[in-house]
Amino acid sequence: MNWGKSIALFYTLFVIAILSVVAFAFTQDVNIISEDYYQQEIAYEDQITRIKNTESLEVKPLVELKGNYIEVVFPMELSPKGNILFFRPSDGSKDRRLPISLGANGTQQIDFSTQIEGKWIAKLLWSEGDKEYYQEFDLYKN
Repeated sequence: MNWGKSIALFYTLFVIAILSVVAFAFTQDVNIISEDYYQQEIAYEDQITRIKNTESLEVKPLVELKGNYIEVVFPMELSPKGNILFFRPSDGSKDRRLPISLGANGTQQIDFSTQIEGKWIAKLLWSEGDKEYYQEFDLYKN
């Protein structure tokens, strides 16, 4: 084979490879963080206030993965009203929102056995009196 045919073959294979990568990229599912991203960005100053309120607490809530369940622990002096969002960064369809419902000892146990393995982020949003609070916890289910 002469060098002219070799160059033509190389460019043909190169174009086929590029078109294959483009076709593969179009088949990938793209998850956005949230549908109302821009509205949340505008209201982010309120979120900063919630985070600062949480940082000012002497004893903060705790969210831990213990085997097949999640344990949420609040200090006894708090009686929060709010919810917990279990956020799956890689697949928004797996997200799960639950109300905070503490027992007499200030804890809540949530069954997590049916959730898929991998990284989860527990987003805790609650209010106490006229103040709102926000805290995130990284969870890794094996």
